[in-house]
Amino acid sequence: MSEIVGPISIFGIKYDGPIEKGINLPKLVVDVARKSNFKIVDGDIVILTHTVVAKAEGLIFNLNNVKPSPFAEAIARKLDKDPRVLQLILNETKNIVRLERKNLITESKAGIISANAGVDLSNVDGGNSAVIVPRNPDKVAKKYVEEFKKFGLNVAVIITDTLGRPFRLGDVNFAIGSYGITPLRDLRGKKDLFGRVLRIKRIAIIDELAASAELITGSSNEGIIGAIVRGYKYEKSKKGAKSIQRPPERDFFK
Repeated sequence: MSEIVGPISIFGIKYDGPIEKGINLPKLVVDVARKSNFKIVDGDIVILTHTVVAKAEGLIFNLNNVKPSPFAEAIARKLDKDPRVLQLILNETKNIVRLERKNLITESKAGIISANAGVDLSNVDGGNSAVIVPRNPDKVAKKYVEEFKKFGLNVAVIITDTLGRPFRLGDVNFAIGSYGITPLRDLRGKKDLFGRVLRIKRIAIIDELAASAELITGSSNEGIIGAIVRGYKYEKSKKGAKSIQRPPERDFFK
């Protein structure tokens, strides 16, 4: 039978107020929803941007208080970057993966390979401060899931950041942390339409949801701190985003 299936809906969480250290983000999301006459329901997926999470978790640094090392200053000259920002990047870096063509690709202490260890000046305070990503984003996502439960809501949480791709132009939102949703849908062993057994196919569910959310959150001056995804049927899981990081022995690009 031929039919149209769906829908999956994405709702932006717009908030123009300040995000200060210690703010209860789940409570803020619930309050914004109530004021908008929007009812969050069990099974929804709450997606929050890393900048908002970093501010709430107190992971913001005034650049005037950062003293760069001689090593940071040397690399900053090579990359034409602010040495104070470079020092923050080094502080959050486990390994330098690439340093060339004015680009710095790192493996952060959170275990994520990306540009500049996730240190970001966008949407912070105009360039005087920078935010870093949580060292354990999955733990933060779990904390938020448990906080939503205090409001009687059984939802999953995904924390996102943007990531460049080796062979494509443009950035894509991806999940740096998650809880309450299976990160990976494993289709190996299942059959396709013609009975052929799938041997490789695994879908990074949380990354696809993160990317879809950016269509409504944007990444510049929209003032949308996250999104609520509704209509996607997912399996619950205690596994987080860290579980889908490619192990070193299977990394073909380092």
